[in-house]
Amino acid sequence: MSELLINATTTQRPRILVVEDDTTIRTFCQRLLQMTYDVTTAENGAVAVNLLHSHSFDLVLTDMQMPLMDGMQLLQHIRQNHPEIDVVMLTAFATVETARQALKMGALDYLSKPIEAEQLERTVRTSLELRRIRQEKERLSDLVFMYQFSQMIATSLDIETQVDQIVEFLWQRFAPEALALSMHMTDTGKLHLLAMRSAAGWGDLGTINLPAECSDQQLLAAHMRLAGGPGTNDESLFAGTLLRSHDTPIGYLHMARRSEQPHFDASERRLIGIFATQIATSLDNARLYQALKDQNRQTIEALTEAIEARDAYTYGHSRQVTRYAIRLAQELDLPPERIELIDYAGLLHDVGKIGIRDYVLLKPGALSDEEFDVMKRHPGIGVKIIERVRGLRATLPIIEYHHERVDGKGYPRGLKSEEIPLEARILAIADSFEAMTSDRAYRPAMEPERALRILIEGRGTHWDPELVDRFVDIIRREGERLKVSTKPLRQKAMPIEQMAPPVGEVRDVRD
Repeated sequence: MSELLINATTTQRPRILVVEDDTTIRTFCQRLLQMTYDVTTAENGAVAVNLLHSHSFDLVLTDMQMPLMDGMQLLQHIRQNHPEIDVVMLTAFATVETARQALKMGALDYLSKPIEAEQLERTVRTSLELRRIRQEKERLSDLVFMYQFSQMIATSLDIETQVDQIVEFLWQRFAPEALALSMHMTDTGKLHLLAMRSAAGWGDLGTINLPAECSDQQLLAAHMRLAGGPGTNDESLFAGTLLRSHDTPIGYLHMARRSEQPHFDASERRLIGIFATQIATSLDNARLYQALKDQNRQTIEALTEAIEARDAYTYGHSRQVTRYAIRLAQELDLPPERIELIDYAGLLHDVGKIGIRDYVLLKPGALSDEEFDVMKRHPGIGVKIIERVRGLRATLPIIEYHHERVDGKGYPRGLKSEEIPLEARILAIADSFEAMTSDRAYRPAMEPERALRILIEGRGTHWDPELVDRFVDIIRREGERLKVSTKPLRQKAMPIEQMAPPVGEVRDVRD
C-alpha cells in the first residue's frame, strides 16, 4: 500500500449536494443556491453515496423519503464515512419525533416541505457559517495538539521514552484500531519495529535487514513485513507516512481503523503528516544522542581499563562496582538521570589512581601512614582530571566523596551523613563490597557473607545504614546474577589472616 497523505482540495465556493427524488424540488434548490454555491444534485441516496466517494462536499441537503436509500440511511452513511460533512434533512413529515430522530443521528438541522426560498437560504448560510466556526476551532485545537506534542517529545532524548509518548499521544488523538512505528538504524543496517499496538494490546517487536541506502518503497515494504501488513484493505481506513530526516527516509508510521470507524479525512492526514515530521526529527536526534552517549561510555570504559591494567588484581573493579551501585540505585527508584550519573561516576571513581605511584598502588603489604596519605589523594586527582570534561562535571561530587564516611571520619573532606551526596554513599558501599570480595595483592578475597557482615557492622559509622540494609538484601537475592565477566588470573595473594584489617578498621584505601 502506497503512502496515503492526501492534500485537501480547496474551492472558492462551498460545495453543496442536494439529494431529492422530486425533480421539481431538486431543481428549485439547485437554481436558488447555485448563484452563491457550487451545487450538485442526486435523485436518491444510492447516487449520493457514489458522489460522496468521488467528490468533496461541505453540506448535504437530503430528502427523508426516497427510493433505494432513504434520507436516514444516507445520514447514517455520511456520519460513519464522511463525518466532516454536515447534513440538513428535508421532510414533508416534520413531526417532533422525526426531527428528534434525525438530530439524534447527527443531522445539523431540518427543513419542512414545502420549502420557502428565504428559509432555505438562511438555513444553508447558517449551516455553512457553523461549519466554518467549527473548522476554525478544529484548526486551533490542532495547533494546540501540535504544540503539546512537540513539547512532550522534547522532554526526553531516550528513544524508548519517546516511542511510548508518541504511541500514547497518537492513540488518544486518532483512535486507531492498530498502530505501528519503525525506525531505520543505518549503522546496524536494520529496520527496527519500535512499537506495534492494536486494540488487543501490544504486539511483538522485531528487526529486518535493510541497507543503509534504501528507497522509500524498500523501507515501506520492510515495515509492512515487520508489522504483518497494513491491517486493512480499505485505503480510506489506512493512514501511513514515511518518516524523513534531512530528506532521507528513516522510518514509517501507519495507523488503521475498523470498518465501522470514520475514515481518515484530509485534515487528519495533514495533521499526521505534520506529526510525522516532528516524530522523525525527534527520533533521529534521540538516535544520534544515544550513539554519542554510547561512544562516550566506550571511551570512559577504555580509559578505566587502561588505568586498571596497571594492576591485574583490580582489573574489572570499576565495572563491577558500577553494576552494584546501579542496582542499588534502581532499588531506591532513583530517576534515570541520577542512575546515569552513577553509571559514569562508577566507571570513573578511581581515575585519579593514574596519579598514584606504583610503589604505593601496587604494594603487596599494608600501607604506612605516609603511603596512606598519598593514596587518599586519588579522589582529588580524579576530580582534577574529570573537571575538564564539561559533560561529566555532574559526576565530580560522587567521585570526590566516595571515600567519605557517615560518621565524618572519611576523606578527603570529613563529611558526615547527608552532607555526603546520596550517589556517593551508594558508590561507597558498592566499592567496599567489591573490594572485600575480590583478590588483592595484599589479601585474598573474602566470602560474600563475611563481607556483608562487615557492611552490617559498619552501618551508621562507615556507611549509610538504610543503604546497607537495601544492599545486603540485593546481594543475598541476586548476588551471582550481578557478577560481571570473569577477571584474569592473578598471582596468589597473601593469606587473609596476615593482611586483612580487623572488621572495625576496614579502610579499602586502594579501591
